[in-house]
Amino acid sequence: MSGFKMRRRVVLAAVEDTYGTDAAPTETANAILARTVQVTPLAGENIQRNLIRGHFGNSEEVAGEKHVELQLEVELAGSGAAGTAPKWGPLLRACGFAETEETGVSVAYNPITGGEESITCWIHRDGVLHKFVGGRGTVSFSLSTNNIPYMTFSYMGILGPISNAATPQADTSGWTMPAPVTNANTTALTLFGSDLSFDQLSFDIGVETVKHQLVGQETSMQITDRQPTGTAVVEEPALSVIDLYNKAKTSERGQLSVAHGKVAGNIVEFSAPAVGIGSPTEQDKNGVQMLSLPLTINPDTGNDELVITVK
Repeated sequence: MSGFKMRRRVVLAAVEDTYGTDAAPTETANAILARTVQVTPLAGENIQRNLIRGHFGNSEEVAGEKHVELQLEVELAGSGAAGTAPKWGPLLRACGFAETEETGVSVAYNPITGGEESITCWIHRDGVLHKFVGGRGTVSFSLSTNNIPYMTFSYMGILGPISNAATPQADTSGWTMPAPVTNANTTALTLFGSDLSFDQLSFDIGVETVKHQLVGQETSMQITDRQPTGTAVVEEPALSVIDLYNKAKTSERGQLSVAHGKVAGNIVEFSAPAVGIGSPTEQDKNGVQMLSLPLTINPDTGNDELVITVK
């Protein structure tokens, strides 16, 4: 028998109508086109007995309640049609985002507080099927010059059965080809009203997801907070254009926006109303002086700190 192959993996994910109830994702409607798939089938700590005996040595451990952890890298692209939700929408909804469609125009994702959705995931690992329900987690975004932009999703889910099952033929035809991050495909980064040339841009939504476990109540994965941050590596501008040092020194907050993609159906925009920057540090790119800017991504009126709009 040949060994299991790392690249023979299929992930199916669907939003749950009722928390913790298997949404039964299918390979035709719910396949995820991922760059990487890393699953921890039995996450969670064992319980130490810490016995005192007349000799040294380990005490036996007792297995605590286990859960599943899953990390996915997924390309960032639109749906192919303006106003149609992208196939990665369910993944973002399980990270504490609401999805709002404007027919034929756009789909917006904004963070929410309360009422967060959850997903069921079926993870096929070359003949071994791992299932979890009640999945919630966090997400980060990465855009860097001359590379494909991508998202990294990290979930915790309630452990389901592990079984042998044939790897399905996943239908990924609804996924759109991504465009690389280039000057032709991506706008400059607008920060405090100034356009800045950038080399790298990242956002980490920082969703705090915890395993809530009590006697007398079913275990659940709950979102209890979020603290978004980011980093922008920009070509250092003249002080007359924008004084980034003073912005950092005075803890000023301002708007941030950037758009990737120029073709309708494959445009993804990021906007944030109240971003602050930390102390800039210098970097070198091809002998050109760059500044790395730590970003704090703050809410303005609430649940608006970073809005992702797909057009």
